[in-house]
Amino acid sequence: MLTLLQRISRGDESAVTQCVDEYGGLAWRLATRYLGAASPEIEDAVQDVFTELWLNARRFDPAKGTEPAFVATIIHRRLTDYQRRRAARARLASNVAARSGEGETTPRGPERLADYVKDQDLGHVVRAFDTLPDEERTALWLSLHRGLSHSEIASATHSPLGTVKTRLRRGLSRLTEALRPVLGGVPQPAGQERGA
Repeated sequence: MLTLLQRISRGDESAVTQCVDEYGGLAWRLATRYLGAASPEIEDAVQDVFTELWLNARRFDPAKGTEPAFVATIIHRRLTDYQRRRAARARLASNVAARSGEGETTPRGPERLADYVKDQDLGHVVRAFDTLPDEERTALWLSLHRGLSHSEIASATHSPLGTVKTRLRRGLSRLTEALRPVLGGVPQPAGQERGA
């Protein structure tokens, strides 16, 4: 008798619904544990889990393990990815906040973007990050998420060191500008005040 994932891999649409019924509770419970019960990302994370299951159903081999173990592994990987992205966003927010307040002694808005992000939806930071040019977004991601140094980013992207530094500086500057209206009154970095 075929397992649910084997049936899905063969195009059996009824198995998709049965798979959600069978493993949806597990996916939801684990998402709540990994992301926190109040997280707005839980529903998206569970949908991503099942998308990943459909895409990888053909990789399931009953000779190597049980279907529940395979499903739990997929769930763990997807939720770990969500946790990493959340941590990267928080690091990005902190870095942008630090750049926003450089040279300022009396901040008027939230003193740190990270404090704002804790209280509000991270969506503003994510949308601002997504608007960056690819090269700047990649450089920032490698720096904040992977913890690479400037020279390591240069090596990874096959770019001159000076270019990497410029991309990081411009990316942070664009993020600061994009988030300024959301933060309502966080001052310009020193030397970048409007009209200066």
